[in-house]
Amino acid sequence: MAKADMAKRQRPLAVDIPRPGDEQPVWSRIGVIALVGFVVGVAWPRLAGVRIGPSVPGDPKATAEAATAAAPPSPAAAVPGTAEPDARPPEPAKNQQQVVVGPGRITRCSDKKNKKIEDCGELQFDPIALPRLKELAQCPAALGVDGKLPIGFELNFEKKEVQVVKGKKASLPSSTISGILQCAAREFSNVSLEEVPHKYPRYSLVYTATFHPPGVQAEAAKAEAGGEAQEPAAGTTTSESAASGLATVSWDTALVRGVPKEGDVVMRLVRGTRVKLVGRQNDWYKVEHRGKTGWIYRGAIGL
Repeated sequence: MAKADMAKRQRPLAVDIPRPGDEQPVWSRIGVIALVGFVVGVAWPRLAGVRIGPSVPGDPKATAEAATAAAPPSPAAAVPGTAEPDARPPEPAKNQQQVVVGPGRITRCSDKKNKKIEDCGELQFDPIALPRLKELAQCPAALGVDGKLPIGFELNFEKKEVQVVKGKKASLPSSTISGILQCAAREFSNVSLEEVPHKYPRYSLVYTATFHPPGVQAEAAKAEAGGEAQEPAAGTTTSESAASGLATVSWDTALVRGVPKEGDVVMRLVRGTRVKLVGRQNDWYKVEHRGKTGWIYRGAIGL
């Protein structure tokens, strides 16, 4: 035993030195680990549609998606096939110059020899004249003007001419009238008379334009919006002639006066009221309704 123990003690000590190739890692194992990490950390969120970081700046698609997600849904988009509701209609303009014009009045008509005709009948010139006369509110000379201006017209169907002339009894300054008439002449410079039915070759008409400055509410403007209609001035007073038949009020509210033009109001008749004709004086008719009589302008009734 003692010899064996001594032999073990005397055995030389061996030292193993690893070779250079033994310390290199096993690349196959590292490749497997890297692939698993890539799938778990990078590929899986993309395949599943999960965004784990901010988008690349300048990416149009990502910007559009973010804007769509942030914008609140519109009422039209909430219900497929529904159009976006219309915007509220604009309110009427306020504090602007106003021009109120009533129906025209024939003051004279004549034949080819310029001989005056007593009964001129009717002439459908209002649809042409009224819209153009209302445009005088935009005339520079009319800005801030307050008053009335009768505007006359000389219609020559033979020459197909429309001439604008100054009417009588204007309440505006002469310098202002001149400027307004120049604007009116431009408005009617290209008017065609071919579509206007007529019986005689020459007519003289007059329209009364009432100017209201900004901020002033005109009673006649209320009438245009559905209020009480105002009749235009009548012609010169002549003797009363007989009239018969029935007529219907065509204005929203027509005034019946004790005498033509400026008489006191004795009745107010609404649209559709039937009246009996008992007399006539120029453009005014004497009517009877429920035992009362008075004068009404011809434009306020349908004959």
